[in-house]
Amino acid sequence: MMDKIIEDEYLQTQLKKFAKWARKAGKYGLVKCSSGNLSHRLINGNLLVSESRSWLGEIKYDQITLIDAADGTILKGNKPTGELPLHFAIMKRNQNVNTILHCQSAAATALACYSEKIDYNVIIEVPIYLGIVTHIPFIMPGSVELAEAVAEASLTSSVIQLQNHGQVITGSGYREVIQKAVFFELACNIILQLNSQHRVLSSESVEQLKGYR
Repeated sequence: MMDKIIEDEYLQTQLKKFAKWARKAGKYGLVKCSSGNLSHRLINGNLLVSESRSWLGEIKYDQITLIDAADGTILKGNKPTGELPLHFAIMKRNQNVNTILHCQSAAATALACYSEKIDYNVIIEVPIYLGIVTHIPFIMPGSVELAEAVAEASLTSSVIQLQNHGQVITGSGYREVIQKAVFFELACNIILQLNSQHRVLSSESVEQLKGYR
């Protein structure tokens, strides 16, 4: 009985944390209305994910779904985001990832629609916090093909641009993921404001900054 009480208390605490950081994604303009989704790995391996069509910026506790890590079935809550295959695949493939934000911030998504290759190293935060930004050609949302492509990319990149779709940001926790998304949006906004006539950091500087803390 005591174990069940402790388990319930832990879950309630995790729901509060999830909601807090989901709302921050809205506060920082990383999502609009129901455009994004969020997931987080619990200590037992199961996942919390945002409900289908929920607004992260205004999410309520009953709009967070608990998913069984073993087979992806719903343990508690309503229908999860349609991008559950993407979140599930990354979590299974990459044990270093505990939090995933799929968002569509304005500047970053604009550059996700560019046909030309982009160097995002316009501010020092990119090499320090983000590293390599990977681009994936358009693949239908919610598909197994997209999930597999993003999961593979997550092994070498924590910031993934999905053509005409948005971004996938991964990390060890909520704060890290939100910070990466905000810094990436800042870099993309600078590139757009300069009409792509921007200077980037030298390759030597990028290498030096990778180890900067």
